[in-house]
Amino acid sequence: MNIGAIAIGSNSTRLLTVLDDGREDRAREDTRLFSGIQADGNLSDEAMDRTVRAVLNLKMRALKFGAQHVLLLATSATRDAGNSEEFTRRLFSGTGLRLRVITGAEEAALAFSAASAGSDSAVLDIGGGSTELTYGKNGVIQTSVSAQEGASRLYKCCGEVTSLEDARRLTSAVRERLRAVYAPLLALPRPPCLIAIGGTATTAAAIQRKTESHGQELEGTRLTMKDAQRQLETIAPLSLEARAQVPGLYPSRVHIMPHGLCILLAAMELTGFEELTVSTRNNLDAAVRDERLLKELTAGSRNT
Repeated sequence: MNIGAIAIGSNSTRLLTVLDDGREDRAREDTRLFSGIQADGNLSDEAMDRTVRAVLNLKMRALKFGAQHVLLLATSATRDAGNSEEFTRRLFSGTGLRLRVITGAEEAALAFSAASAGSDSAVLDIGGGSTELTYGKNGVIQTSVSAQEGASRLYKCCGEVTSLEDARRLTSAVRERLRAVYAPLLALPRPPCLIAIGGTATTAAAIQRKTESHGQELEGTRLTMKDAQRQLETIAPLSLEARAQVPGLYPSRVHIMPHGLCILLAAMELTGFEELTVSTRNNLDAAVRDERLLKELTAGSRNT
């Protein structure tokens, strides 16, 4: 099946199109949906309209590439929004796509399926609104948790990180909140390796390699806890303008990268992993091959 899948995340909206002949196409748009959650818990009109336009652009790209069906998913920011039903209606009206809001557990399962490749591993997916951590053996999930800790969420609730003191305080606070969430995982034997996916992980890999590319050449980048700590210590005291000059630091992440690194370090400290491997695969890589999602899509879909 020639399938396109779009995921509306908290910071960006991404597309993966996979054709039967093996060709793939990836694209993303910075939609910053989480920043559009207002004090009343609802998404702003501006944030919704901005995201609807991005989804339509990505849908048209998928169809032009050869997709016969387009799957639309959303994660933490949409799960949290008080007016998610209104957002769903706007998306259908503006794009013809029916939105599937996935749970934290589903998000963790897709991340693990995409990144583990059947191995004994832990998969850490740091997003904008939430972070999922999954332990698995022989490619089968043992336990997974989803925490309301994401780079955009921390930025929105805690503000700018402008110093090393800010970074240390935030890492400590995240670590203490994660400790209780991670309890079911910490009771299990630790898998032999940790794989990290998501924007924080790939940006950290790009910074480590000093490359402006955020493509698949970052796959397999090794990052130690000391490397991540060094990155945080380097960028935390910098102004946004100075951060934008750091090789590998994606422009849309200059304000939230310290927050993502705080989550990364807190997770590594709690689980005892001294090193991780970055993967450029994400939940879309699993979604385009998920039989249940594809069955839902083709059963009642008129969305192409």
